[in-house]
Amino acid sequence: MTAGRRPEPGEPTVRPATADDLDELAALEAASFGEEAWSRRQLAAGLDAAGALWLVSVTAASSAALRGYAAFRRAADEAELLRVAVAPSDRRRGLGTALVAAGLEALRAAGTRSCFLEVGDDNRPALALYRRLGFRPSGRRRGYYGHGRDALLLRLDLAPPSTPA
Repeated sequence: MTAGRRPEPGEPTVRPATADDLDELAALEAASFGEEAWSRRQLAAGLDAAGALWLVSVTAASSAALRGYAAFRRAADEAELLRVAVAPSDRRRGLGTALVAAGLEALRAAGTRSCFLEVGDDNRPALALYRRLGFRPSGRRRGYYGHGRDALLLRLDLAPPSTPA
């Protein structure tokens, strides 16, 4: 998934999500979040919301097969990473990292100064991904998730895009 070159057949690529993706987004949600999954209606509302930036990972050979998605919401010069989901069979292959990194680059290019997120303090894979991308702890919400799990608040300061001299 490198920018500036054509993907090989079967290699994943990242593109903006559309309303046509809703059924597959709902399936990814259910597979990834179980009882905490967003409904199709919630996904549709998020996709249509002001400031929405939703990206999907697809296989170059078949643009219909969603392998993952990342959902951001931007307001003024701040953004929030709302959701990241990768199909269980495609996890640990860098898709989540590629999706979030692509979103962060788009936000940076749009002048976003910082990105925030909440993640379960017990979600080790997600925490490792976010740390690799430079997110740092900025707070904690006690009992935020079901079963009394805490949410860690993470923040990433985004440098503005460099301008040519």
